[in-house]
Amino acid sequence: MSKSSAAALALASLCACAGSYTSGSTPINPIDGGGSGGSTDGGSDAGADGGVDGGADAGPDAGCVPLSLSGLAVLDTCAGSAQLPQNGFANISVIDAGCQTDITLTTSSTSCSGTASGGSVDSFGGTCAAMQCASTSLPGTIFCSSTSGLCQIQICDAGTCP
Repeated sequence: MSKSSAAALALASLCACAGSYTSGSTPINPIDGGGSGGSTDGGSDAGADGGVDGGADAGPDAGCVPLSLSGLAVLDTCAGSAQLPQNGFANISVIDAGCQTDITLTTSSTSCSGTASGGSVDSFGGTCAAMQCASTSLPGTIFCSSTSGLCQIQICDAGTCP
């Protein structure tokens, strides 16, 4: 049987089985589908809409998320060297007001201070032991510019640093 013959047979079978359709009208549900009871008016309008704009938005992103972590493992090549980094611990504090960030280290880099930004990732920009430093997230790796080139302070989130 060809495709067109099969399609014609299926259509004829469907039409034969369908019989006649009714309008669905009953004494309770007349032909217009309106049903019975109730008012035909939906009542008065709920009032004016919200206007053209809901007003000014909340402004720019707050820039940081408050954070307080302590006892994080540190691997500090700024205090030691790339070949012999110093191991230690760090405490991180990010204060919501102004995104002030303080990082205390038990390595000879001693401390970092600056500003967090970037929302929940708390990226960092500031100084560590008088070196200009930056990081894309806290905890994370802070890259610093020292007189001998770039160095890094890796603050690890899960136990010991790799």
